[in-house]
Amino acid sequence: MSENKDIKFSICAMFDLLGFSSHLELSAYDFRTNVGKQALDRLEYLESAIEIFNSEKNDYPDYYPIVLNIQRINDALFLTIDLDDSLIPSVGRTSFKGLNINDYDKIFTKEELENEGQFIAAYQTRINESIQPLHKFIGLVSRIHLYINKLENDNHFPGVKTVVATGFRRPFVSKTSNEEDFFSANFALSNVFIAEKELHGPNLYVDNNILQMLSFDKYARNILRFAHFIFRESAFDCFKDNEDVFSFISEPNIPDPIKIILFRKEFIFRRLNPSPLTYLQNLPKLNPYLKKEKIPSLENIFYKHILNAIEIGISKKTLEKLNPPPSFIFNGTNDLSNEIVIFLEYLEDGKSKTKEVKDKLKFEEELELRGIPKDHKVRKEIEDLRNQVVELDVEPLKIGEMGDAIYSLSEKDFTNLLIFFEGDFESLDYKNNEND
Repeated sequence: MSENKDIKFSICAMFDLLGFSSHLELSAYDFRTNVGKQALDRLEYLESAIEIFNSEKNDYPDYYPIVLNIQRINDALFLTIDLDDSLIPSVGRTSFKGLNINDYDKIFTKEELENEGQFIAAYQTRINESIQPLHKFIGLVSRIHLYINKLENDNHFPGVKTVVATGFRRPFVSKTSNEEDFFSANFALSNVFIAEKELHGPNLYVDNNILQMLSFDKYARNILRFAHFIFRESAFDCFKDNEDVFSFISEPNIPDPIKIILFRKEFIFRRLNPSPLTYLQNLPKLNPYLKKEKIPSLENIFYKHILNAIEIGISKKTLEKLNPPPSFIFNGTNDLSNEIVIFLEYLEDGKSKTKEVKDKLKFEEELELRGIPKDHKVRKEIEDLRNQVVELDVEPLKIGEMGDAIYSLSEKDFTNLLIFFEGDFESLDYKNNEND
């Protein structure tokens, strides 16, 4: 590591609002027009994402890399972190291929070096500790990507393209501010900026070097296997006897890797499904439950399903048939609008105080919008009404008749509909789907 003391190995993510220049051109570059105001609204989506994750980082710092640097430039947002020095690639390489043997005496004790079993355990522990910030970073990037795209889609805009790449960085201290500028002399930033021009659509693209490092952890690799599947709408086939001809039909597909030359070096990027990747940010907190060091509360079938999906992963049979089992892990709802700590709270206590507080605040905000003061007696009447148990004579929904559509629901929507469901709820557990 001594030869690399002035070099850092960095990861950079670039979020680029698609079609923004064309949007401005249509407004004649005048923000006073309706089209110009829409362009400004799109910039607010980036600001909203920054505001949410800064607040969440303050509340739950354990879910975030210790040092996370951010920069917004017009319609683009950049995030970067430095990885542990032990992950720096050897001279002449652009990707990490294992700890440098020349640094063993600096990393491991003499006893670990002399005992094969201790050495293997220490080696694995060292790399796992080093890549944990990468889990958190890629999980966060995926949540931001989903959040911004949701806002874009709701308002019929083109969406955001996200590119994540590795690269070397030379620490640079600005003479004007006397502070380190993490975006100068940063080739991870240069790589995403150039690669972005060759990658298309409102998708998430990740440097294959990153996937290789993440896959050192078996549970992260399980998540990555889910993330390889992209679901595309398939053509209607009138020769098939569909019971519902208007139902949405999608087919899973694993896109081919994309090779790009960056500064005369070949890099490989993969288009990934961001929905499963969001759970990488939860992974460090889930590990004790996945490794059976702690016993989780599994009363909530939604999070029980997710936990088992991460633990079990996807079988070789699934990969051969390109037909992943239906899963909540693909529903795209684990974005920035869903507090990161809720999953862990359900595993710890079977319920989430954070969710309860959030729901109460949302209810109070709705009353405020309706002009009902806090001390008004109507509030008490409405609260009493909400807490009443009411018997409804309705035809229950059969879980089996819902099909795969049930897995598109968020945890909130799924929980709200539970009272209308009838059937074996355990059939929704991932363990049962994977064994089909």
